[in-house]
Amino acid sequence: MPHAVETMFSAKETPWHKLGVVTKDALNSRDALSQAGLDWTVSLRELATFQEDNNTDVSSLIDVPNYYASVRDSDDNVLGVVGSRYTPIQNMECFNFLDKVVDDSRAKYETAGSLHNGKVVWMLLNLNKDIVVGEDKTLPYLLLTNSHDGSSSIKGITTPIRVVCANTLSLAIKNYNTGFSFRHTANAVTRVDEARKLLEINYKYIDDFQIEVEKMIDKLLTRQQFDTIIDSIYPLVELNSDGKNSLAVARSAESRNKVEQLFMNPEFEEQKYSTWALINAVSNYEQWIAPVRKITHEERIANKTINGTQSPKLDTTYKMLNSMELLV
Repeated sequence: MPHAVETMFSAKETPWHKLGVVTKDALNSRDALSQAGLDWTVSLRELATFQEDNNTDVSSLIDVPNYYASVRDSDDNVLGVVGSRYTPIQNMECFNFLDKVVDDSRAKYETAGSLHNGKVVWMLLNLNKDIVVGEDKTLPYLLLTNSHDGSSSIKGITTPIRVVCANTLSLAIKNYNTGFSFRHTANAVTRVDEARKLLEINYKYIDDFQIEVEKMIDKLLTRQQFDTIIDSIYPLVELNSDGKNSLAVARSAESRNKVEQLFMNPEFEEQKYSTWALINAVSNYEQWIAPVRKITHEERIANKTINGTQSPKLDTTYKMLNSMELLV
């Protein structure tokens, strides 16, 4: 996501604290809209093209039926081309929608902003209920993303973010796919009840997540089980006869060693050798230690979270633990 952040704000102790304008505290929707630089609107404007003879005279324009330019009104920035059924959902409408879905005055926005010159916007809302297991603290958030270029629908997901190391764990807790996706239609922002149901804002998801983490801490891995998983997610590369893959060999060994160190020496002693320690080891390495090109680790995490994507290696780890009956 190099240089993708156009404007944003970030409250203290958030996962993207090194990006954007930093505020002292989390904000309400009105202040978040302003501090994030999202106080602008989008309108649809008719499209036209020139005749084949390349005559640029206005009289030679040909109307383009059933398609419109999505334009930011504040600077006439063309965000995309959309069809006739597309309805712009304004940034303020997104904030108002989240306020109604959560309906809790204690819930505050910790980040919000614009990507790709306004084509995509997001809002991250702290649901104001901590998950604490021993010394390990996780905060549940509600993330909403919206595109103004027609590239995607309005999407909302609940995502747990660990405060201690700002480590985003995007893996889906089993039996829970808490999220919603609405197309850009005139009634999209009126579907509050549906969003509440899909997101299970009654906090059952959060309570079950805490139980899930506690079970992971209680489940210890044997050395053989650990090696089996590591061999699958970070296979050891053997040196070719010509020695030309020496760099790949070194990288594979380093990845395995780093993950093993994080697993054997987790942040909290009570998590040692547990399935939770392994999940965090893989996630920490993937997010913060593995080399990245052209972008920062913070930008990579932001990109993964905003797009609702997760690390393939983290996903594989979780699935392997489940198949080995180490998560029950």
